[in-house]
Amino acid sequence: YGHVVTGNLKVIENKQLRKLMCLGPGYRESQKVKRPDFLDDLKESLECCIDSWADREKVDSHVLMEWYNKVIEDASKAIARLSKKRKKTKKMTLKCPIISKILKDLQKDFVFVPTDKASNNIAVVCKKFYVEQSMKELDIFLTSSEKKLADKTYVPVQNEDRESVISRHGRFMYANLIEEAKDLPFLYWIPKMHKKPYSKQRYIAASARCSTKPLSAVLTKCLKLITRQHRIIGQRYFTNFGINPMWIIDNSTAVHRMIADLNRKKQIRNIRTYDFSTLYTSIPHEQLKVQLALVIKKAFDASKKSFISVYKNDANWTDSPDEKTLSLNYEKVVELLNWLIDNIYVTFGDKLFRQKIGIPMGTDCAPFLANLFLYSYEYEWIEKQRVAKNYPMINAFKNCCRYIDDLLIANNDDLMKSVMTDIYPKELVLVPDDSDGLTSPFLDLQLVVKNNVVSTSIFDKRDAFDFQIINFPTLTGNIPIKSSYGVFIGEAVRYARACTYFEDFKTRILFLVKKLKTQHFLDKLLKKTYLKFCNSHILLIQKYGPIVLDLHQLW
Repeated sequence: YGHVVTGNLKVIENKQLRKLMCLGPGYRESQKVKRPDFLDDLKESLECCIDSWADREKVDSHVLMEWYNKVIEDASKAIARLSKKRKKTKKMTLKCPIISKILKDLQKDFVFVPTDKASNNIAVVCKKFYVEQSMKELDIFLTSSEKKLADKTYVPVQNEDRESVISRHGRFMYANLIEEAKDLPFLYWIPKMHKKPYSKQRYIAASARCSTKPLSAVLTKCLKLITRQHRIIGQRYFTNFGINPMWIIDNSTAVHRMIADLNRKKQIRNIRTYDFSTLYTSIPHEQLKVQLALVIKKAFDASKKSFISVYKNDANWTDSPDEKTLSLNYEKVVELLNWLIDNIYVTFGDKLFRQKIGIPMGTDCAPFLANLFLYSYEYEWIEKQRVAKNYPMINAFKNCCRYIDDLLIANNDDLMKSVMTDIYPKELVLVPDDSDGLTSPFLDLQLVVKNNVVSTSIFDKRDAFDFQIINFPTLTGNIPIKSSYGVFIGEAVRYARACTYFEDFKTRILFLVKKLKTQHFLDKLLKKTYLKFCNSHILLIQKYGPIVLDLHQLW
């Protein structure tokens, strides 16, 4: 296309600016701390905390003064101790007028956005190309008038402006006892660097205070509860009929369980992964409403409860809702869901659009909507096969796992290819992988079938990127150092769960250590942290034998 779309920041000529941006958008430069001001700010914050705490507990604030004095005393001692170890802090890069001007000049021609699959990496995109692709997605080129209105994902809003939409949303939220917000999301995209060419995009609707976000948050809690109820339904179905129609998984742990069960029997013949292309932007709204209503109704019936009570962090079934708690029956959940689907708006510059097809990725409840939408068709198809007593077909779908739009099937003998159009609606295109059926990546796992057994190792799409990935903290930044070593244990646990063989585990650990050292992690503390990992996860690593305990000696 003749445009710049890259994650390689060598295109930024100024070394200081390039070095800072290579550390990612989450990096915070160390600042000089004004210690006396810090103590004053701490006192003020603690006083506010004490007042609100005492008010909440309905006690006199003087009850907490002993705690207040103890905190101030400890903080004063810590400040005095740190003052003796005062380190020189460099001037913040962007405080330099020259570098600040260079960045502003770059922003005239380029857009800086996170990278898909590597959100801590900054991608540089030609501004003209960025705007052109956004306009293409919104279908607002002059030539787009030839496209049928029914086929357009986004349609321009003619009869309302931004303020009137926000006002209407606010009135709806108020009427339904839901918190109000005062903004509409804007549409932006991030480049998919794992796709070739780099002109493919992932579109996201984002806003700090989106007018529908409070409702989406409420529905997220409800749909999460409904998903849990369908897991129970799936377990009962498996007990009665020998197959679980609930293919939805939350992470790779379910994959490990499925593989372990098949490995014990040594019965794995083949594996195949499938992917829905453009799932979020292809779901028809009317079908989404119909299918979700069926799923929600089935969950209410199975729970034998009349209401869902929505709390601060979750939701629960109930027959006796509290007057002070937001409680929703089946009809109300469906009404709120349908309203949300009909009120998906995005802005682009001063233009306002309504999304007619699909759901935006930035919406809180989007993963649950997509998951339950697909599940409704999967359950219907499995039930149809059971009623027809098509047992050979049912047996071919006993080992299925789906993480939103990624599907894994074992021992299916590629039957999915012939029935996928019977299971899913025509608007959703399911694409099989191009492997030989004996090796395939799924989520963060690389699966290999040999001698009717599956072995696993770590799979990471970012390994193929032609630039360094930023996925761990850099200790020169303004972050606590000791707690940062926890990322090493977290990754070591992930590697141990994923890697069947010690050599794969060893390769990943040594690569991780090498990378962390370049980010100012200390060798001595990394070795100490590794031994701590071994001691606390001995059952996880015992499959590798005693050699795993000496791995730190190779650093």
